[in-house]
This record gives sequence, C-alpha cells and structure tokens, in this order.
Amino acid sequence: MTDREKLRQVLLGENFTVGEKAVVMWQMGLLGSFNKALWEAIARADEENLMKLSFGFPDEVMGYRAWSHGDLAKRLRAAGLEI
Repeated sequence: MTDREKLRQVLLGENFTVGEKAVVMWQMGLLGSFNKALWEAIARADEENLMKLSFGFPDEVMGYRAWSHGDLAKRLRAAGLEI
C-alpha cells in the first residue's frame, strides 16, 4: 500500500475521530491558512487558553490532546503513517 493510500485510509476510515484526523491534516501540511493558524494557536496555547479554544473547536483540541498527551502518534504509526 502506498503512503497516499494509507493516508486516505486513515482520513476516510472509522478508526480515528474527527479531531484525530484533523491532527493528521495538520501534521501532513494539508490545511488552508485559517486552519493552519488555528493549529498554531492550539499548539502554543497554555492550559487556560487551550480550554478556551476547546469551546469553539472541541474536536481539534481533543485531537491535539490525544497527539500531545495520548497515544495518537503510536496509533497513526501502527496504521502506517510516518508522522
């Protein structure tokens, strides 16, 4: 399976949440300017501001927490993505 096929499988499959898929898009550089800026803000936010961001962007913040404090990176590598 090619890298593109693996990426497609992750993004279209049901094994990852909407927020986790957003992390993949962020890490792979597949975002437009607004979402790129949003992810930069999420990644730079302290806990208080991350909580505030979660009110408007709950999926993205949950995905970020899975990436930064959970096992998302490990699960993505198991799915064949080199992230």
